[in-house]
Amino acid sequence: MSKEKDAKPKKKDDLPKKPARVRLLSFFTGTPTYNDDKDYSEYAYFSAPLNMFFLTCMILHSIYMVMFSYMHIPLMFALDAVCVVLYAAFVIILKHVKGSWIFCTLFSMLEIYIHQICTVRFFGLAPGFHYLLIPLMFISIFIRKKSRFFNILQYIIIVLASLTFIFLVVFFTDYDPVYHPEKWVNTVFIIANCTTSLLVTSVFISRLVTSLDEKRSELDTSVTEKVNEIEKMQNQIIISFANIIEARDGSTGKHVKRTSLYVEALVRELKRNGDYEDILDDAYMHDTMLSAPLHDIGKITIPDAILTKAGRLTQTEFQKIKMHTINGKEIIEESMSDIENEGFLKVAKSVALYHHECWDGSGYPYGIAGDEIPLCARIMTIADYFDALVAKRSYKAALPTSVVFDNITEQRGKKFDPVVTDAFLRIRDQIDEIAKANAD
Repeated sequence: MSKEKDAKPKKKDDLPKKPARVRLLSFFTGTPTYNDDKDYSEYAYFSAPLNMFFLTCMILHSIYMVMFSYMHIPLMFALDAVCVVLYAAFVIILKHVKGSWIFCTLFSMLEIYIHQICTVRFFGLAPGFHYLLIPLMFISIFIRKKSRFFNILQYIIIVLASLTFIFLVVFFTDYDPVYHPEKWVNTVFIIANCTTSLLVTSVFISRLVTSLDEKRSELDTSVTEKVNEIEKMQNQIIISFANIIEARDGSTGKHVKRTSLYVEALVRELKRNGDYEDILDDAYMHDTMLSAPLHDIGKITIPDAILTKAGRLTQTEFQKIKMHTINGKEIIEESMSDIENEGFLKVAKSVALYHHECWDGSGYPYGIAGDEIPLCARIMTIADYFDALVAKRSYKAALPTSVVFDNITEQRGKKFDPVVTDAFLRIRDQIDEIAKANAD
């Protein structure tokens, strides 16, 4: 055995550990893993900026502790020591406890409010503590909880903080505080508080916008994946339904697959060559390829006696066969009326209704000619004709592909659109490979 096969997978404990500094930083700045939980994912955008808010408050109160220690004010020093512990606990709780963000936020708002009242009482407005009420008012706006209690509490916080800020600015300017810090200390306080107020609000907005962008990106990805899954399931249902219908006249599921592959190859060749640029955009190509399996859906209305008849059809029987085009269009119109993709419905109805019309007007059901026939139907016509001749049926033998290609060349400008015919003949080798790889 090779060394690769002999090697045992590494255990989690065997993997190299990240440096302590990196792990510590990741712990405090990372978002909770339970944000992926469907019950809490709606709050994922909020937890990241809130986490940064708690960290900023923890750092700010640490600065306050140093300043109040220098000023020998034990009461404020103790208050800020409690705040540092409190915000560190908030970070840890937010990280591990589901639904804790709302309670941590409310307690944080209460702490900010009480801290501002205390500091203004001791130092007045000079140090600029009242500016820290601004992020409190701003952050409270983002509380979202489907509860009357929390809604009322949110409004109380906003109104109380706003009125307090206005009251302090307007009526508290002449208040003589208990402590008069030195000028440089006062300056440091003002700069720290104003800067922190701006920083907290800016960081919160920045992280909130980033988190919302990430959430939007995740939702876009999720929606795209779901749409692709639904479309894939829809395509499979269409193909399965078409196979059931085709089986009634002795065809196998390979007919639907082959004609769909012919149409896809032909559409891509027309696009590559620049044919019908005004019509053949990506949406039209997609709808044409998706509609191909439905071209004979109207056959479900034709009696088995006519559909599986081995001999030549009478004129009356042939008239009933012709009706599968009109009936197919009506079936699609009625059964798929709820589909929002109007482009697909229009193309699907055109393919079902007109795929037996001829370029020279000799086809059915209406005998229209040239560009009056939708391009999607002209593409389907040549694909369906080719497969009808190269495939074996209970009432006919299969023809060699070389003979069928010669026949199609002769019908250029008669039964088939000349431009579509030329494109089909250019990819002759590809069509031949599809026919052989998917033979009955």
